[in-house]
Amino acid sequence: MLMRSTGLGKTLLHCQAVKVESTNIVPETLKDPADGHKERKRLLMTIKTTTPVSWTVHAFVEPKDVRQLVWYFFTTPSAVWRAIRFMLFGGESPSVKVMKKKKEEKKKIVKEKTANKKTSQALPATSAGQ
Repeated sequence: MLMRSTGLGKTLLHCQAVKVESTNIVPETLKDPADGHKERKRLLMTIKTTTPVSWTVHAFVEPKDVRQLVWYFFTTPSAVWRAIRFMLFGGESPSVKVMKKKKEEKKKIVKEKTANKKTSQALPATSAGQ
């Protein structure tokens, strides 16, 4: 996973999700709630940054955020398809972009060949006996 923060300028953080769990710990203290206090359930994502620094980030996902994600996937079926394809093939599956790139490469080769033919035809033929 890659992350950027406006507080770090253009620094790109390389990280990975370590754990995702449902919990009721207090976000401010990362401890269980004190006796008699109730804390609502949240989804806790623990993320480890690896480059350029080594940090542990705890992201508390609120129910509103989960609803927003679910709503996005329900209203954007192509996003569901892309997510499934990404999980199965890791983004390396053949796609329209890959096919376009191959087509562009073929066009480039054809242009180079025609340019080579034109330059060879433009050069005057020298005769050996003059």
